[in-house]
Amino acid sequence: MTRILRIARGVAVLVSASAAFGVEPGTLNVESLIEEALANNPGLDVLRHRLAATEALIPQAGALRDPMFKLDLSNVPLSDFDFDSTPMSGKQFVLTQRLPYWGKRAAREEVAARDAGVVEAGLRDREGVIVNVVKQAYFTLIFLDRSIDITEQNRSLLRDFIRIAQTKYAVGSGLQQDVLKAQVSLSSLNVRLIGLRQRRDRAAAELNTTLNRQPQALLGATGELVATPFVLDVESLQETALESRPLLRGIRERENRWRAVEKLAYSDSHRPDFEVSFGYTQRGFDDDPVEGSDFLSLGVELNLPINRGSMHHHHVVEARARLRATEAEYEENRQRVFLRIQQFSIDIVAHGDEAALYKTAIIPQAEQALSSAMAGYQVDKVDFLTLLDNQVTLFDFEIAYHHHRTEYEKSLAKLEAEVGKRLF
Repeated sequence: MTRILRIARGVAVLVSASAAFGVEPGTLNVESLIEEALANNPGLDVLRHRLAATEALIPQAGALRDPMFKLDLSNVPLSDFDFDSTPMSGKQFVLTQRLPYWGKRAAREEVAARDAGVVEAGLRDREGVIVNVVKQAYFTLIFLDRSIDITEQNRSLLRDFIRIAQTKYAVGSGLQQDVLKAQVSLSSLNVRLIGLRQRRDRAAAELNTTLNRQPQALLGATGELVATPFVLDVESLQETALESRPLLRGIRERENRWRAVEKLAYSDSHRPDFEVSFGYTQRGFDDDPVEGSDFLSLGVELNLPINRGSMHHHHVVEARARLRATEAEYEENRQRVFLRIQQFSIDIVAHGDEAALYKTAIIPQAEQALSSAMAGYQVDKVDFLTLLDNQVTLFDFEIAYHHHRTEYEKSLAKLEAEVGKRLF
């Protein structure tokens, strides 16, 4: 009888222990993990270097071409190669510079700047993805650690049940099937523990990879799970996403890029470019009307954009078509973002309500049922299988409670990533 009461107290301790997560030295901190991932994740480094390379293209796009220098030895007699034998001979130095029509350089710089904006938006969106990946892994580890703790405590309790059943069977007041049923349940818990530990190791390896650590590196224990309040409405979240989500901002950058491309293509098809040249001819013949004076030459060359129906015109048509496609892509992604915000908000409320229901109603009721079964078993009014069933039911409810608590936090993290801004 005393042993059964001790087991009952153990059940109460189990329930109270499963309701609070103890903090151990070296526990993981989600904000520290996020900072480490943002600093060390190699995927982000790829985008950072790509952004730096794209930004370096902006001044290149608007730069003038290098001036051209030419040396002409003109009208040199083949008989003696004497520059002084005829007034037609001379050494000419020519400097030419190509000058785009006004506004073309600025348009090319804008196209390059918009390209950099697209890459920068992709980097910021990837950072949000990394934050979400870290949070998903962290809350998964919390759930698995709590599940392992609860399973191990239930396994210990089942061993006590087995000893009770064996004792009662030995004195003739119990059934062998009670012992066998308890042993099967214990084996089932052992199998579940193997699976939970496997999932824990896999989740830890994935988190280590995100942090750019070795996959097999040891991770500390998870700490206490503090519930995050959720008081934001869907409409305000959707408005925030329009301003903050890098994915949408990147599509807007691509829209502006194609507008700049269209402007540049129109300018190329309607506005000429110029090539200015300056020449200086050095002469050494004195016996001529100008007494051997050197010559100065100036020139301007320009292209005639008369073939509008060919290459340049179709560049304009292409840019306009791609702009319309990008505008449609923005609307498609806006709708998708709004839908996911709505879905994640529904999930958050549902998981929060279910966790509260388990905590305030289902688990207390299961505890009462187990206590009643324990009391009935003491006076042989409840069979052992009923007692065991009540214990397993409470165990499943405790696991479900922690599942909804962590899924609630994971849904918040998904919502945050979808909005594109740290909210919690």
